[in-house]
Amino acid sequence: MLILIIEDELSKLDEIRNHILNKYAEYHPKIDTAGNLCDAKRKILLNNYDVVIFDIFLPFNDSSKEPTDISDEILSDFNYSANYKSESIAITKLNIRDISNIDRFNELSINVIQYNDNDDKWRSCLDYKINKVISKITYDFIIFCALSEERNAYKDTECNIGESRIIKGLDCLEVNVGESKGLCIVPPRMGLVNMAITATKAIEYFQPKLVVISGICAGVQGSSNYLDIIVGNPCWEYEVGKRTEEKFKIEPYQISIDDDVQTELKKLSEDDKILKHIKRDLYDTPLKNSIIKISPIASGSAVVADKQVMNLILEQHRKLSGIEMEMSAVYASAKNSLSKPKFFGAKAVVDLGDSQKNDDYHKTGCILSARFVVSYLKEYL
Repeated sequence: MLILIIEDELSKLDEIRNHILNKYAEYHPKIDTAGNLCDAKRKILLNNYDVVIFDIFLPFNDSSKEPTDISDEILSDFNYSANYKSESIAITKLNIRDISNIDRFNELSINVIQYNDNDDKWRSCLDYKINKVISKITYDFIIFCALSEERNAYKDTECNIGESRIIKGLDCLEVNVGESKGLCIVPPRMGLVNMAITATKAIEYFQPKLVVISGICAGVQGSSNYLDIIVGNPCWEYEVGKRTEEKFKIEPYQISIDDDVQTELKKLSEDDKILKHIKRDLYDTPLKNSIIKISPIASGSAVVADKQVMNLILEQHRKLSGIEMEMSAVYASAKNSLSKPKFFGAKAVVDLGDSQKNDDYHKTGCILSARFVVSYLKEYL
């Protein structure tokens, strides 16, 4: 549990800090402090806290001596930071009736309580906020699958499968890898729109460190082969643009994986032991030459089984290796979330988007991508 105390008066700071450390020692609270506006703004924008405790009057910076009302500035940064959903409270020596912008605190669900040496009311209000954090459902990672078949593949991995339940209207399966707790979520229907809604809700509610999408995709002939695992980088929606009488003019908005995640995935993809490990007990003929590759993937709202359509999509990126129906939605949801989780997608090629499309390799493809994701989680989360 990570807590930020914004306070410049040392005696008040010590009392708040000691109360937390003594009462909640079993939860190993880590306390960060900020004694001026500049320090507080920097920490709010850089870090994710479970609880933020505000003061209303602070010095502007280290060289300032006189505290001033900094509430408008600090609340503005708080509202647009990853901490906007953190539990928060303002503890002040001011009389509540004298706070001119109390409505601003209420708008952001920040309770304002008066601090008094002879009154423990502030302690009980702070306890309420901390206990909400303790009881909140949190997960280290979320895996999204468009189909139940893709999620069922995790039963053939080294993760521990837990309870299946509905959380906040989401179809969730608990999945644990080592000491990391996660969920595998399937949207009500496949496709970009349903996945975007589901991913956005899940990321905002559970605030995971990592977001992943796994499953199966169509490969591009000449760029990928059956049962290759493609880690999508970059990924975009291939149907965005303008249709004219002459042709469709693409307007792609490509989203790339963070550099540090790319480096980890590259190392994993080049490890022959990992490739052998995820192919264990699988015997489909294409496995003999299938590989793990980091390559562009495009997403669209329809299943493609037409070579001409595949060729039109291929014009958008000369190194395109796969197309599917959900990855760009997950990438966009993660990238635009205020919590900014890391993200990537890994899908196995089960057809080449032509008239020969069938389900022969679906089960194996689902297992391959699931095992690759679990290998990453074991190694890097």
